[in-house]
Amino acid sequence: MYKFFINRPVTTFMFMLTFIILGIYAYKNIPVDRFPDVDFPVVSISTTYEGANPYVVDTVVTREIEEELASISGVDSIIAQSYTGVSRISVVFDLGKDIDVAAQEVRDAVQRAYRRMPEGVDPPVVRKLNTSMAPIMAVLVHGDVDYGVISYFADKVVKREFERVRGVAEVHLGGFRDRVMWIRIDPERLHSRNLTVTDVIEVFRKNNVETPAGSIYSKNREYVLRIIGKFKNAEEINNLILRDGVRLRDVGHAEFSYDELRNAVRFNLKSAVALIVYKESKTNTVQAAEGVIRKIEELRKVAPAGVNIDINYDASVFIKRSVADATHEIVIGSLLTALVVFLFLGSVRFTLIPVSAIPISILGAIFVLYLTGNSLNTLSLLALAVAVGIVIDDAIVVLESIYRRNEEGLKGKEAATVGTRIVVFALLSSTASLIVIFLPILFLKGPVGVFFGVFSFTLITSIAISFLVSVSFTPMLSARLVSVGKKNVFMRAYDRFERIFDVALRWSLNHKLIVLVLSFATVAGGLQLAKITKKEFFPVVDEGRFIIRFETPLGSSFEFTNRKAREIEKVLMSNPYVLRYGMAVGEGLVSPTVNGGMFFVTLKDRSVRPHQKVVMNMLRDELRKIKDVRASVEVPSVVGARGGRQTDIQYVVRGESLEELGRIADNLTSFLREKGGYADIDTDIRINQPEIKIRIDRDKLRDLGLNVEDIGNTLTALFGKFWVGTYELGSESYDTYVKAEESFLKTYENLKKVFVRGKKGDLIPITSVIEYELGPGYTVINRYNRQYSFILFANLRDKSLGEAVSEIEGFLRDRLPPGYTFEPTGQTKEFQRAFAGLALALIIAVAGVYMILASLFESLVHPFTVMLTLPLAISGVFGLIYITGGSLNLPSYFGVILLIGLVARDSVLFIERIVQLRKEGETVRDAIMKARKERLRPILMTTLTIMFALLPVALGITEGAELRQPLAVAVIGGLTTALPLSLFVIPVVYEFFEGIRFRFRRT
Repeated sequence: MYKFFINRPVTTFMFMLTFIILGIYAYKNIPVDRFPDVDFPVVSISTTYEGANPYVVDTVVTREIEEELASISGVDSIIAQSYTGVSRISVVFDLGKDIDVAAQEVRDAVQRAYRRMPEGVDPPVVRKLNTSMAPIMAVLVHGDVDYGVISYFADKVVKREFERVRGVAEVHLGGFRDRVMWIRIDPERLHSRNLTVTDVIEVFRKNNVETPAGSIYSKNREYVLRIIGKFKNAEEINNLILRDGVRLRDVGHAEFSYDELRNAVRFNLKSAVALIVYKESKTNTVQAAEGVIRKIEELRKVAPAGVNIDINYDASVFIKRSVADATHEIVIGSLLTALVVFLFLGSVRFTLIPVSAIPISILGAIFVLYLTGNSLNTLSLLALAVAVGIVIDDAIVVLESIYRRNEEGLKGKEAATVGTRIVVFALLSSTASLIVIFLPILFLKGPVGVFFGVFSFTLITSIAISFLVSVSFTPMLSARLVSVGKKNVFMRAYDRFERIFDVALRWSLNHKLIVLVLSFATVAGGLQLAKITKKEFFPVVDEGRFIIRFETPLGSSFEFTNRKAREIEKVLMSNPYVLRYGMAVGEGLVSPTVNGGMFFVTLKDRSVRPHQKVVMNMLRDELRKIKDVRASVEVPSVVGARGGRQTDIQYVVRGESLEELGRIADNLTSFLREKGGYADIDTDIRINQPEIKIRIDRDKLRDLGLNVEDIGNTLTALFGKFWVGTYELGSESYDTYVKAEESFLKTYENLKKVFVRGKKGDLIPITSVIEYELGPGYTVINRYNRQYSFILFANLRDKSLGEAVSEIEGFLRDRLPPGYTFEPTGQTKEFQRAFAGLALALIIAVAGVYMILASLFESLVHPFTVMLTLPLAISGVFGLIYITGGSLNLPSYFGVILLIGLVARDSVLFIERIVQLRKEGETVRDAIMKARKERLRPILMTTLTIMFALLPVALGITEGAELRQPLAVAVIGGLTTALPLSLFVIPVVYEFFEGIRFRFRRT
């Protein structure tokens, strides 16, 4: 094949030009994102049962739905929460499950369950979700104007305009209170006029109707009768006659106002309405964000006077910086590799030959990514950075072989043909080895499989194109540009190095035991470092943003929680590294109850602050000082997010008793605090919510002609909020609620002032048919896969993930009662799943490489000779990780997998040439020395080019480098020890095995 390209330069050039043109087109049109899409199909079910406590909701709603969901296939987990008046269930399906099919199966199951639910339960709402539909922007509407102006503009204008932007899936509002028609009732005045709240509701509903009433027919026309009976304003409602001589204003009042103040949003101390923008699945984040930004510029021109629109968070900013910096790393790495080639070959003309392979291979890989629907993201760019070194390595091997043929007297096409022929088989074998190494990664399951599947696919594509370029374009150019010239200073220095290396190699071959002992000591030292190396899932990426979740004690009012939120604001405002923040407190956007909230913190530029981990720890220490506040400082998840909280540690514990689970949770959190090294320790179990338990005397109810529903409706209409219809204002419709006056809600003793109407028409004190008492209750009842549960959350501080997992699982194994189980979830689950999958992938990769090498050498022994370089490399991996203060994480683990191919690649070049020379009749020692002479320079060049290509990545000084740096550090560290050791150890081991084989044959 290579002869065709050598003899057809124009055809070859056109072929490569096609790669470049297609690659440039793809580069301009390929989607740009931070990460590959991880599409976990999630279906949510929300069911309202107004006024029911969590226990009732759990019993008659949640468990009924769970029972039907159990028959659906492909479910990864069912996570349920029962709150006061609402059940929320998330059904997480296996990766790859069609979201539309999943949603339809859930709807069918929910409909079956709904038939068994009591009256008063609203129809469940089923929604399709997708974890790749991530929030890409947080926009805040605020100003020094009336709240009504801000809320109307945010809801009716900004939200609707955002939802029209291409790529935007939906927009959620926070800090928004809709307009509501309130009918406030004074129960004491009601009683004095012989009325009950249910009387008011009945009269209102009968008088607030708009309904058709038939038709009138004339000779040529038909007239439709329509009764217009809806109230037009609050004054009409106040004048509503409830009974003779009694109007609504006599027992209360109606007002068109806002919904109850149960949540708030602030932006740098100013009240605001937040709009959280979610992108569609498979949508380009940068393009969607840019569309929203353009829309904001348009809306600012039409915003009411005094209303401002600001962006608190924009995911595209970090993505653009990270992608740009990763691209710069590729460019700088390419220039450094070109410098290495120039120093070894001493000619700009020669240098351009392998360097020209870089844009062809990289642009070709980008075109394949575009063609297969992938994006240009952190993982694919990291693969391209690695590919730079591999691409130029392939070209160097071919070029150096051709250059050596020139030194031997061959010229032009003949030198190119012979030089390529000598190395093409070794090149094909090393290429196949690298592909075999990364092929199993494509079949890994879970989000890690998707993430690094893109990395592996990009690298495999680049490697395949690189091989094609190295046996076509490189020999074609070399045939016309390579010739032997004068040696530069570096080349003369290299000649001296070769002579010194010859002496050292001969000494090593004569002192095999010393070499092997030194090698063994190096490997042993590396294994010791491996034991003390910190292990984690992913390194913390300094995006300059994080979140603070906080809670006040159970039973705290919104007003109390809001005051505590202002104390947290003061901490943030006093921190010199905080640029801005947005805050949501109370029920709604970020919390199911009024005693919770969340801060979205953005830090100043990296140049004027320490790493965000330092700032987060500073804030943890300050927040701990605030009384009656439990705070957790968290970073958004890199991978494995399926909704909910994202902390380093997450374990779910399941069992049959909520009380026992509460005791286990207390013991577990106490254990972790005593152990130390943990931060933000928390569980989602909430037991001590103050509540008033009401028990009904059913016998008395029956005697009085009443039922439980009468009691429930009466109490809800006074102490909750009871929906009685809608109020029309122009083209908009607003809810109408009945509720007691605020002054009546201050004490539970006012239950004695509530009356219901008996079957004889008389008013009966509600306390005559009920008993009530104060006591602890549940804020939420959690279930996981149809069992009561709680989830442990914790972040790590001066402790590795592996150590934490060992401590927590050890505690739970020893302390859980019979029938209670635990399992990791969230990032902990993905950590264990990922490393188990990667361990299997590593075994398959090693086996695959062995099979290829065995085929290449026609030997079952010499593949082990080549693969001895891997343990030599491991010592360098952990050595450099230790020196740089890093950890063994998923990216560095992939660096180790990559090393299998890279170190085997260099050894293959050496051993393959020795085998060739042995077949030509050379002795073992002569074959080793001649192979050294021919292959030392390409081995040094290929190793150094890989290291220099990854050097900009390893320095970790750019945006998002924390995710790319570990792989580069692992590879550079491994090659640093593998290169010098393998140059001596591989020949020693090869001669050792050959000696054994020779003696075995003689006997």
